[in-house]
Amino acid sequence: MTKKWWSAALIGSVAVLVTACGSGTPPAPAAAAMPEAAPLDLSGVVLLQHSEQTGFDDVVFADPATGAVKTTLSLPGYDSSLTRFDGPATKLDLVSPDGQYATLETDEGVDVFKLNAADRRYERTGSVPAPERSMSEKTSRFRNPRFGPAGSKLYFDDDKAVYSVGYRQLGQPVKEADIVPNDSSDQHVEDWCIGPQGEVLTWRDVRHAGDGLAYLADSSGAIAYAYYEEPGATYQFVTALDATTALMSAVAGSDEHGVLMRLHLDGGTPQLTKLVERSEPSIAKVAAAPDKAGVLYQTDQGEWFTSPTTPGAIARPALTQLPPAGTLSERRLVGWA
Repeated sequence: MTKKWWSAALIGSVAVLVTACGSGTPPAPAAAAMPEAAPLDLSGVVLLQHSEQTGFDDVVFADPATGAVKTTLSLPGYDSSLTRFDGPATKLDLVSPDGQYATLETDEGVDVFKLNAADRRYERTGSVPAPERSMSEKTSRFRNPRFGPAGSKLYFDDDKAVYSVGYRQLGQPVKEADIVPNDSSDQHVEDWCIGPQGEVLTWRDVRHAGDGLAYLADSSGAIAYAYYEEPGATYQFVTALDATTALMSAVAGSDEHGVLMRLHLDGGTPQLTKLVERSEPSIAKVAAAPDKAGVLYQTDQGEWFTSPTTPGAIARPALTQLPPAGTLSERRLVGWA
């Protein structure tokens, strides 16, 4: 009895061993690991481009040397402003300093979006609530959104005052300052700007120098925004080169359109040096490189040129690998990241 039981057990063990070693169905091979998506390159020239496929806008980052598109991020909306990107702008008018958030001005107000890197698109996180008005006040909406250079604030206005809100978690807008009209008749001159520490600067604190210079200074006393007027031309601020020197560009529609000028404030006297002479076709937009050694121009015919910010500079063709676009409204130069 014992021998029979031992023999049966041994035979059963051998059967199990044989089955485990190969007589059964082999296990399925492990699924091949999906290749990791290449990290998004959020540097270079920043463009706001209309997508024919979606009917909405895309944020495009292009190589400043060649124009080759490095990253395209779709938006579930489009910017409805007709003038927001008319003058010199920076990437902060569209995307946050780290590129993780974007903003658009819409017919309803200001929308905020967060980057979904895996899907290569921005997703709407919310809209800034409309300004509160009494029954007797005219209804209005927020407009002109731009990200602060530091912190997590998004700024905008309602044509009467400047407000801010935390863009990582939208809440009730906070009033920052009342808007004070500037003395210029040119529509390209901004009503307010943001200093490097996030301070809101308005024309209430305007400073004048010489016959044609009006400027705003940041908390350190450096030029933060300016415009310069002379007969037949208005020059608008492009960027500050240092605390007392600004790069200025003649706005579209003026006699000197396309002229690039260095303005240095020596005491109370502005010293002007033309860097690039007037050109044809008309220059529609100008953006400065991060190192401020060069500028990029977009003409009213959608052509691209670049030049150094030195006297006697010559504008040369740029972004030659960027596919052509039909009109300025289809592709707008925003800034340089």
